[in-house]
Amino acid sequence: MTTTVGRQYGGRAVAERKAERRLRFLEAATRLFAERGYTECSLADVCAGAGLSKRQFYEEFQTREDVLAAAYDRIQGDAVTAVADALAVLDPRLDPSAAMTAVLSAYLGSLDADPYRAKVAFIEVVGVSERMERHRRERRHAWASVLETAVVPRVVLGGRIRGNPSLAASALIGAINGLTHEWLLCDPRPPVSELVELLVPVAIALIETP
Repeated sequence: MTTTVGRQYGGRAVAERKAERRLRFLEAATRLFAERGYTECSLADVCAGAGLSKRQFYEEFQTREDVLAAAYDRIQGDAVTAVADALAVLDPRLDPSAAMTAVLSAYLGSLDADPYRAKVAFIEVVGVSERMERHRRERRHAWASVLETAVVPRVVLGGRIRGNPSLAASALIGAINGLTHEWLLCDPRPPVSELVELLVPVAIALIETP
């Protein structure tokens, strides 16, 4: 007697096809929301951009806002991975400014790698709904934890975040958001390195040294 592990369709596992469809929706939503604005895009636009049907959309999401939240989470998740990768190879001999430069370069570089990501992450998700604002706040708190437990101890040996970690993280995120918003409106846009150069002193000022 044989046992089949996972359903197969057209030679591919159903889970694999489902993950591929979800990714197509997320990529299409990210591009369209960035190009046209979230409020100007319909669910039908997202489906057309992904080359998939509404029936397939509803197998993954319930509303257009759901796909926005999922796209935002994907962007933020990739940024967390980029920061973790940078920390993993961070030279302990670097001074705090150089170390923070590496971390912020990784973070902003993950957004700049896709021309649509920054606009979705910093503009299109703002003010969409109370639910989305709560979700953004949860993400800020998650970044506060990353800063407190992972970034600061590697950047400054024995250092800690000045004051309340959530408030300190919000100060840095506010600086990043405002600066990135202006950067997105620049034509031509300056290199990300210029943003990092401005943000490093702000980040270092939020760390108390032993």
